[in-house]
Amino acid sequence: MRRSHLKTLSGIAQVYIRLVQGIPIVLLLMILYYILFAQVDIDPVLIAVVGFSLNFSAYAAEIFRTAIDATDKGQLEAAYALGFSQYAGFFKVTLPQAMLHILPIYKGEFVSMVKMTSVVGYIAIQDLTKMSDIIRSRTFDAFFPLFATAFIYFVLTYLFIYLMGRVEIQIDPKRRKRMIKGIQAISLAEKEVSA
Repeated sequence: MRRSHLKTLSGIAQVYIRLVQGIPIVLLLMILYYILFAQVDIDPVLIAVVGFSLNFSAYAAEIFRTAIDATDKGQLEAAYALGFSQYAGFFKVTLPQAMLHILPIYKGEFVSMVKMTSVVGYIAIQDLTKMSDIIRSRTFDAFFPLFATAFIYFVLTYLFIYLMGRVEIQIDPKRRKRMIKGIQAISLAEKEVSA
């Protein structure tokens, strides 16, 4: 919608993105839980999923729009000249190039979102941070519960960063290993024997 040529659709998307980006996630969760869904019996986890989806979608939309706009328009015009449809031109020419720009930023945004889940205790969800607070209040030991929580968040984010790094390598032609097809590798010993 943000890239739409219709100003109404583009305007609605822009207002949504700016509104969600301008509200802290804690406040968005509290508005959803205490105001919008206050009269409805909905699990707080579902409200958290909705809140984080709204927040993440606003940032992801801008990431995708910026990356798509950054791709060279001449290549898309060349694809049209070769007979590609608008759909095929986007998915076979523009999107693969945009993914090179999207993934590093998307990775950082996703990691930030995972770390932001530590605030869901404000809407009565017992997450890692809330549980560490409960353990800390019962044992009067601050080190172990907080260290364990930090370690779990670190492992989760590190695994995601590792997986996205592997995807980046597969997508980026400069970083992935390439095999030359049709040519067999000849060792030095074989060259010396043939000489």
